[in-house]
Amino acid sequence: MKRMISIISISLILISCGGGNENKSTNSQDQSVVAQHYVSEIIEIMRENVLTKHEVDWGALESEVTSLAANAANIKGTYTAIKHALKLLNTNHSGLMSASGDILAYYSDFDCEQNFNMIKPTREDVGYIRIDGFSSYDVIKKKEYATNMQEEIAQQDNGNLLGWIVDLRNNRGGAIWPAIAGIGSLLNNGVYGHFYDADENIIPWGYRDGSSFQGDDVMVTVDSPYYLLNPSPKIAVLSSRRTTSAGEAALIAFKKQDNVKIFGSDSCGLSTGNRSFTLSDGSILFLSIVVMADKELQKYGSRVSVEQEVDQEKIIDTAIEWLQN
Repeated sequence: MKRMISIISISLILISCGGGNENKSTNSQDQSVVAQHYVSEIIEIMRENVLTKHEVDWGALESEVTSLAANAANIKGTYTAIKHALKLLNTNHSGLMSASGDILAYYSDFDCEQNFNMIKPTREDVGYIRIDGFSSYDVIKKKEYATNMQEEIAQQDNGNLLGWIVDLRNNRGGAIWPAIAGIGSLLNNGVYGHFYDADENIIPWGYRDGSSFQGDDVMVTVDSPYYLLNPSPKIAVLSSRRTTSAGEAALIAFKKQDNVKIFGSDSCGLSTGNRSFTLSDGSILFLSIVVMADKELQKYGSRVSVEQEVDQEKIIDTAIEWLQN
């Protein structure tokens, strides 16, 4: 605290003695240098990690982005240039956020909006689980989210069910692992998807005995996992254009299963996985570093298709009709 006070005092003295203009000029130059280093830092992280790194013309990107940022007086002045860099990466899923979560730069030409009413079934012989997006870094909240979902499944499960409806229509993304752990009771143990990175390295992911996993790593665990009375029920999965990112991962988890059918509209098209990089000023760069694939290693990266296109206003009735047959 004493050191901070002394620095402030020196600044005040400089201003009162007429040295303020020189100090202000020096400070502006320093901020401009910091801004240029910030841009270089971001470009280097992009070059080493982004999913599209073998497709990007890095010479052109660096030239265009540094040119746009050349007159930036501070880091805030670089955001337009960084948005251009994100556009040139062509992931439609990467962005820059402040430490507090504000979007600072983002680019996507995808339209993931679709208007409809979220209707749920009223029949007691149909299980229904709605999985909206969930975002949190808190380990306890992730565990609670997954546990609550399994408890909801347990409360509805009985010997008279026709089957289950899993509603992903309003899942706009966030954290994938709590959702996979939560719906694990419906999935049973197994590998349900894969990630491919830019160098074609493959990482499997799925659910096992209460835990979602990625490769050898356990991600989120339900302490007392629930097991269905009928281990192989019919499952109708609902999708829409709003189903995005982590929502698309959940959709992919149900792909290529004999007891499952996916209804509605093809998903948003951001079926890639992001990693966060904390930058020198505390802001966070989110980069797409993997493309999603299903249990049979079929890559996506764009929209995940449904098996039966259905108007959103008729989707519940159509799903129930299939469960009855």
